[in-house]
Amino acid sequence: MNPSIEFHLSLPLASTKALAKGFLLLKSNSSRAGIRLQATSGCSGFQYSGSWKLKGRGPLPPSKAIEPTTWSVSTQRLWLPHVKGVEGSFYAIAPFSVRVDEKTTRGDFGIHFDANVPGSAGCIVLPIQDHWDVFRKWMADLAHQKIQQLPLSIIYSSSLISKQAV
Repeated sequence: MNPSIEFHLSLPLASTKALAKGFLLLKSNSSRAGIRLQATSGCSGFQYSGSWKLKGRGPLPPSKAIEPTTWSVSTQRLWLPHVKGVEGSFYAIAPFSVRVDEKTTRGDFGIHFDANVPGSAGCIVLPIQDHWDVFRKWMADLAHQKIQQLPLSIIYSSSLISKQAV
């Protein structure tokens, strides 16, 4: 068993007001199949091609932008009830911080329920309670099997939506 997680999000070429919604794919093995859960990363207006360089607003940097470093997520739940936007369980993403260009580092990412305004400052958030419950159970089952870290792939595709279309 080689479980892993993929995050998929289509980013338009230009900024839009709509919050882009993608999905997490929870994979129990290396097949293409898995459990698909609605998820997003970043704030509306800051989810477009290249916006992952924007600290505190853009989505999590894609896997290809941090190579040869790779993302992973802990199966150990952190309890952060007083952190606005998290307000409960948080699964830390490693490494803690990454350099996205000569001047900018981003970090302190995790996966959590979207507990505040829709979107995030870069974390992967799940906005649907039932999907969050499935994710937490899946992670708890893996932790019970003594699996501590899972590989995490961040995959962005481009969409051709323009500002006028939204």
